[in-house]
Amino acid sequence: MKSSIKPHLFSIACLFVTFACGDSENPTDLQSPEISAISASSPIQPSVGQVFTPTMSSLPVSLKVSDPTGVKEILLDIHGGFDGHSHGRLNASFERLTVRKIFSATATDPSLKIAEGAREVIIDDLEVSWLGANSSVSSNVIAGPYHITISATDMLGNQTSFVDASNYHTTFYIKRPYAPVIAIQNIVGNTLSAKKGQPLNLSGTVGIGDHPLSSQLAFVWIRLASEDNLDEKDGKAEILISEHMWGKSNWRPLSGPSIASPDQLNLATSMSQNPIQIPSSAPQNLVLIIWAEDVTGNVSRLAFPVKVD
Repeated sequence: MKSSIKPHLFSIACLFVTFACGDSENPTDLQSPEISAISASSPIQPSVGQVFTPTMSSLPVSLKVSDPTGVKEILLDIHGGFDGHSHGRLNASFERLTVRKIFSATATDPSLKIAEGAREVIIDDLEVSWLGANSSVSSNVIAGPYHITISATDMLGNQTSFVDASNYHTTFYIKRPYAPVIAIQNIVGNTLSAKKGQPLNLSGTVGIGDHPLSSQLAFVWIRLASEDNLDEKDGKAEILISEHMWGKSNWRPLSGPSIASPDQLNLATSMSQNPIQIPSSAPQNLVLIIWAEDVTGNVSRLAFPVKVD
């Protein structure tokens, strides 16, 4: 008996079955690993915009990496964020915090070794220090902003990236007692009050401290914006309303009128002739960001909300 199925229809049917079965029985994993907090009650450490005060000597690294095909490698990278990844001047007495660690099954350092092909890797006992016997710097860490990036690769080679925001990336700040001192006097409850259509009342100083490594002021930069842009990059989630500068930056191509006294800048006096004006159409919530540098490159940064009535 001859078959009633025509040859070309039989071929199409077989092709359909092959693709249908192949897709279901041998799925292709194209997903990169997931980087997340260890628990819902605790964010990834260091957290977004975290500030490490002068009394702190290290930062904790805490996170979880998951992947159904297994985690092959986790990369931790920390470097200075003073000038958008380029190399500004740096006094020999100070050093950037620079860390690059790779967690893998073949790591020779026991603290970086992970189980081969583990579907979940938890890192919660790593400390990156800038003081003490385990310090990652050999001299004094330079104060200011740092970038941290955590990326991961699974057993099939899928990698996290910046393109789809699957890397963990943020900026954190290290404060040191020898960095410039920013003191604002008319803040109430960590908030500055302002009125639409009126100049901003800002009373305070930016000066040098009494630490033996403290040095004279080089640059002061004040800006009023819609958002706190941690990376200080124009156009990234920030609408700039007003800015003032004095001196010359060590790190960026920015400058302004000279600082009258290299030991202290009085904000009210320096801005009396050209105050920050609050637009009549300003939103209710703004942020004021003060960035100060000394001549050796240390940076202090203070950001606080401005409530507009």
